[in-house]
Amino acid sequence: MKTLAGLNVLLVEDEFLIALDAEEMLRELGAASVTVASTFESAQKVVAEQKFDLAILDVNLNGRKSFPLADQLLERGTPVVFGTGYNLLARQMDGYEAGVCVTKPYTTTSLQRSLTAVLKAKAAAVGAAAP
Repeated sequence: MKTLAGLNVLLVEDEFLIALDAEEMLRELGAASVTVASTFESAQKVVAEQKFDLAILDVNLNGRKSFPLADQLLERGTPVVFGTGYNLLARQMDGYEAGVCVTKPYTTTSLQRSLTAVLKAKAAAVGAAAP
């Protein structure tokens, strides 16, 4: 079974080649659709207009942090993975201590591992909330 079978994924990435590679990896992992946004503004518009099963957000979008986008997505129950070229395991992200990060350059294995972690966490949260 593919990790993302039938899921709609938002990929926010400002580096064209990284986005292209990541989109291909997400499709290999079974994503039904991948919506790519390359700027904060375009991502903000897409987040307001569409629903996603999960999202991968580049932390730094041309100098602007993607945390406000994460807040919007998390409020809707959309799991978020933060993508970064920085080692965020050594640098805490205030307010996102439980966040899952994947370091660039992405590999299919690293994406699969991080996406599986957020999907399991969401399933556990939903299960805990059930009567």
